[in-house]
Amino acid sequence: MAVNLHLDTRELANQYDIYSNSQFRDGCILLDKLALRKGYSVLDIGCGTGSLVDKVLEYIGDTGRYIGIDPLSERIAIANAKNTHSNADFKNGVAEQLDFVPSASIDVVYLNWVFHWIADKNSVLQELERILKPGGKIGITVPCKELHGIIGLTSIADRVLKREPYHQFVRTESSTQKQYNLTMTEWTFLFIEQALKIEEIHLQVGQRTFQRSHEITEFMAASFFGNYLNHVPESMRKQAICDIEAEYEKYRTDFGLQFDYYLLYAVLSKSVS
Repeated sequence: MAVNLHLDTRELANQYDIYSNSQFRDGCILLDKLALRKGYSVLDIGCGTGSLVDKVLEYIGDTGRYIGIDPLSERIAIANAKNTHSNADFKNGVAEQLDFVPSASIDVVYLNWVFHWIADKNSVLQELERILKPGGKIGITVPCKELHGIIGLTSIADRVLKREPYHQFVRTESSTQKQYNLTMTEWTFLFIEQALKIEEIHLQVGQRTFQRSHEITEFMAASFFGNYLNHVPESMRKQAICDIEAEYEKYRTDFGLQFDYYLLYAVLSKSVS
């Protein structure tokens, strides 16, 4: 099932702004690894509603420049409405088309919870190398394909969809989230093939906590920008959501609904020669 970038709504964008705390935390961890400095030029690809801009500007200061791009207009609208920084710009854009960025002009570019949605990863990495200054860095966080079926929210939903009445009509491997994702080994080979120096690559555990099961499906729907459960027949989605939420409730603790997830962190750099 192909990723559709035209299904997002203002409601989904607003929900993402509310529920994306875990992605924000992951992005902050990634930024700490990228050695940002005063005066740096930074490109945030897939910036969403702009939650990381303040964190970036803490590093780069008033002399730095932040550019955030996202293909989802509703999320860029929210980012622009919140933006109070003269050296930060948000605009619609995609990683595959960075013609507006001059060659060798960016110190750091990062993709936080974004790269697994992109089909043509090789061409994107080539374009990132073009816009980076010599020695410039790329930061990436992504889930890994081989873990979808054994841990986390996706595995719980898949378990439900493999039961009656869904299993005859749903192929869990057709989920939009899984279409362009890679295993940890495949991610590593991809970076090596592009002649990028791998400065750091590892899996790290995170945890999400929700108080109500419907918050989880709202978080997932917002994170999938309208593509959530698009591999389920439309006539069955409402019941599927009810059944998935009931399954989530089995994991309730005294602290709420808590779920671990594993995320790949990668820091790459462009050759200085």
